Amino acid sequence: MTDPHDAYRGKKVLVTGGLGCLGSTLSHELVRAGAEVTIVDSHHPLFGANRANLEGIEDRVRVNLCDIRDVDAMNHLVKDQDFLFHIGMQTSHVDSMIDPFWDIDINCRGNMVVYEAVRHHAPECYVIYAGTRGQYGVLDRVPVDESHRMQPTDVYGVNKVAAEGYGFVYHRAYDMAFCSLRVNNCYGPRHQMRHAKYGILNWFIRLAMDGKTIQLYGDGEQKRDYNYVEDAIEAFLLAGAQRDRCNGEAFNLGSGQARTLREATELVVEYAGSGAYEFVEWPPDRKAIETGDYFADFSKFTRATGWQPRTEMEEGLRRTVTFYQQHRKAYW
Repeated sequence: MTDPHDAYRGKKVLVTGGLGCLGSTLSHELVRAGAEVTIVDSHHPLFGANRANLEGIEDRVRVNLCDIRDVDAMNHLVKDQDFLFHIGMQTSHVDSMIDPFWDIDINCRGNMVVYEAVRHHAPECYVIYAGTRGQYGVLDRVPVDESHRMQPTDVYGVNKVAAEGYGFVYHRAYDMAFCSLRVNNCYGPRHQMRHAKYGILNWFIRLAMDGKTIQLYGDGEQKRDYNYVEDAIEAFLLAGAQRDRCNGEAFNLGSGQARTLREATELVVEYAGSGAYEFVEWPPDRKAIETGDYFADFSKFTRATGWQPRTEMEEGLRRTVTFYQQHRKAYW
């Protein structure tokens, strides 16, 4: 696998959601590659935006605090961009059911604002979109490859299917360069730690570090696929760097090592050095949108780019706990 960083040297790159975990980690790598990075983030109080995520690159990126639904802003910001990593969206499954119109407005209309801006003001820009495993919903088989039908269990999943679909419509109708990476459960440094709505493993890490008891729904035997954030970011960089192989395609990300939630929680408690866990009944609102076991077949992306996840869960959790031990004040 070749180093993708060379593809970004001297290039203009726009990152939506750039103050969150994925977006900021990507921005660090793009700066290291020599790119001219512009970050767009709404800084919504519920989302994962945190200025501390830019520590070390604050003076080397341009930050615009605006919403992707702002037509004038997006029309201006996409001009002359070579790449657009589109990560900034609403990602709470539960909130999408509580307020579906809010989710539709951000994850459908907001995406259309972005695509229209590219179509009219940056036709040469390559859009790399952050899809989600939640698009698949109820599963017919595992591991899940890209041909699996999509039958989401919540409004968020439906709107992510639609947003990805709009991207491929613009690719076919207007020749907009577009690739979707269906992101797995990501964890790692720079993730928000204030609530449980985004990123279950990170929330469990906070509870364990605070010496609290983690509640596992049911028997904790539901299997999940987890990617350490740096592995996911390497995938985004490769998808952008290998435009000839990835343009017009959707790809799964995965770890190749599915773990039960109980197994993952035991590791969290071990590396945090505190906390405990217990089993509780499924809350009705959570049970209604539970998808069951999920783990991905990501071989299509490996064939296209050579990508393989590098970080074992044990090592990823050690790094994550160490990061928050050192930066607790900025994230608690």
